[in-house]
Amino acid sequence: MTKITIIKHDRHGMKQIALTDPTVKRKFVAAAIGAFSLILGMGVGIGALVTGKQKDFERIAALQNRVTESQVALDEYKAQVQNDLDAMSLQVGRLMAQSTRLNALGNRLTEANNISPDEFNLNAEPGIGGSDAEPTGELNTPQDLYQHLFSLEASFIKQQEQLSILSQLLDQESNLSQNTPHVKPLADGWISSRYGKRIDPFTGQKASHAGVDFSGKYHADILASAEGIVVWAGKRGNYGLMVEIDHGNGYTPRYAHDQSLDVTLGKRVSAGAKIATMGKSGRATSEHLHFEVLKHGHKVNPMPFVKS
Repeated sequence: MTKITIIKHDRHGMKQIALTDPTVKRKFVAAAIGAFSLILGMGVGIGALVTGKQKDFERIAALQNRVTESQVALDEYKAQVQNDLDAMSLQVGRLMAQSTRLNALGNRLTEANNISPDEFNLNAEPGIGGSDAEPTGELNTPQDLYQHLFSLEASFIKQQEQLSILSQLLDQESNLSQNTPHVKPLADGWISSRYGKRIDPFTGQKASHAGVDFSGKYHADILASAEGIVVWAGKRGNYGLMVEIDHGNGYTPRYAHDQSLDVTLGKRVSAGAKIATMGKSGRATSEHLHFEVLKHGHKVNPMPFVKS
């Protein structure tokens, strides 16, 4: 049997204690067990502390990941909202431009057709109203707003096309009216011989008169009945001095028996402009204007144009 001796130092000196002593042995075992339990407890505590801190780190890391994911989602949502706002702003800008063009075109058509601005004022807000509104309970959504905006733009485009066509038709009608004989060729004259059959003053026989004769004061001004280009300015057989104007729409009036001419070949004249002075050149009994209208080369009655 092995003998274990413990040497103890105190104020009385050094003593030897043998573990064979039952009392000492029990105390030693108890101390050893106590020390082992303390060390074991400290190890368990440290392990638990390390495990707890590890779990805390994991929780913090998980929270950080969630915060990062939330921030990314928020940034994406903000970017989407900004894109939606930019698209809506662009759409509203297009609608404002369309509205401006429509108002300008409408004002032009209103002025061209002598419509009272008080009756049809495009700058005033149209009246809208009714009885008490009954909410449907439905919420406005961005999709609804987009749909209304694009539908409104399509309606504006269609209306602009229709108004543009109407404007072109009115312009054509206006040009046609402007280029069709509508001004009396002798402002202060009177009709001395009408279009149709009559007794020829030189032969006394029945003959066809292809124009209308105007008489007036001596050397009266002869006026262009419509806008056009002079295609003849000079002597021409029995017509004497004559001016012929092409209006570009098939109408070509002739102004004959003039005393003098105020235009030359190729000159563009406006409606009501002076083109000659009344005289009695050519086959004429006295001073007068022979006004003749050709439509696509055929002589027609000038009276409807004179009356207009």
